[in-house]
This record gives sequence, C-alpha cells and structure tokens, in this order.
Amino acid sequence: MMTSTEHQPMIAVGDRFENFLANPGTVAASRVFDPAAGPDAGTPVVAGQGLSAEQLATLAGRTPADMPPPVPANAALTHKHQSRNVMIGVPADAGDGTYVAELILDERNEVIEDHLTGQHIPAVALIEAARQTWTAVTERFLRQDAAALRFVVTDIAASFQQLVFPLPTTLHYELIECVPGRMQQTYRCRVRVRQNGRTAAEIRGTYLTVAENLSAKQEALAARQAVARQIAAASAATARDRKDATS
Repeated sequence: MMTSTEHQPMIAVGDRFENFLANPGTVAASRVFDPAAGPDAGTPVVAGQGLSAEQLATLAGRTPADMPPPVPANAALTHKHQSRNVMIGVPADAGDGTYVAELILDERNEVIEDHLTGQHIPAVALIEAARQTWTAVTERFLRQDAAALRFVVTDIAASFQQLVFPLPTTLHYELIECVPGRMQQTYRCRVRVRQNGRTAAEIRGTYLTVAENLSAKQEALAARQAVARQIAAASAATARDRKDATS
C-alpha cells in the first residue's frame, strides 16, 4: 500500500498525443523536462510513447528500477538513418524461440507525422514497427554471412485485436520458416504486438534477404524494363492519336 510520502508513478507521453493526455496518470513530455511545470523529482516516471531518443536518455534515473527507458536500435539493425524514424529498441533473444524488442515511437516519426487521430497508435505505425523488428532480428541473430543485405517484402498480412495506446509496448518476433537459396534467403515470420500483457495485433510477413550488390543489379534491370514498357505504351497511344487525326 502506498504511504503519504510515496509518489504515484506517472506515464510520460509525447505532447502530440493530446487526447490521450486527458487520462489521469499521464504527463506530457514537455512538462516532465520542465522543472517548473513537471512532477517533482520524487515522482517515478514511466516512459510511454512519443518521446525522442534524447528524452528517453534524460529519463534514466527517474523511472522505476525494473522499467528503465528503452534504448533505440541503431541504423545498422533497422536500416533507418534518422533517429526519429527508428521505432524499436535493440531486440533480445527471449530464449523460447522468440525475439523481443520494445516499441519506441518518437512523435516526430515519419509514419505518424501526418496521421495521428484519437488516442491510439495508428495501425500503419505498428506494421512499420513489425517490419523494423524482423529486419533487426534478422540482422542481429539470423543472417548467414557478413555481406550487406537488402530486405524485400513479398507478403504481409495483419490482424488487430484491440487498440494500442502510447504506453510501454513490446514486439515479439517468431520465425516460422527459413528457406535458404543460392541467391537469397526466404523468411516467414510472425510479429505479435503486446501491451499490458495482452496481444493487441499480429503482423505476418514473408521477406527475402538479398546481397545488396545483386539486389541493386536486379532493381536496375527491372527499372529499365518498366521504363521501356511505359515508353512502348505511350508510343502506341501516340500512333493511335495520329491515325485518328488523319482518318
């Protein structure tokens, strides 16, 4: 039982989640880092969503001991080069055949920059976080060689069981199948999004890993072929126009 000298923890959330911040027990990130407006120094602060990497680092020492602020993964794992667009922490091996990463959603992230309504995190953000999770897990634990890789998504499906709010959230990666090939590896996986001990969403994906130099050549060839087909179609349309004009 909490005594009068103890402080009720508060959950820090990015200011853009203004509707969610109407809930008791939440506090806007801008207030947490403002000594004049924020909770006093004795109040434990839990890192919710919407905080930047810099704000998360500043929270260290104010969070409960068993709920430290997450540390974002780097570009080598996520293939994202601006820190605000990294959506996960460094994945860890859970020891049960799954790999776990914490959701880290900077309110300036490109996925929600122009789409944030109501109190919940948009589905498109969870799908991108799942994609970053399978990229990071593959880079850290599953890849077979040291060559630079490109990831090519061939299939993706998602189901959503409940709304996900800007609270602590984890992503759980499960490898379903890995098919080795001479030119590429094929992976099938499942990523579960969990919040407050419940699975809120499940994203299933199939993706290829291809050596970057080979993938670049394949893409360049496909681009040339696409341009050639478009020019051929435009040329045929122009020829029909000329024929119609002279008939």
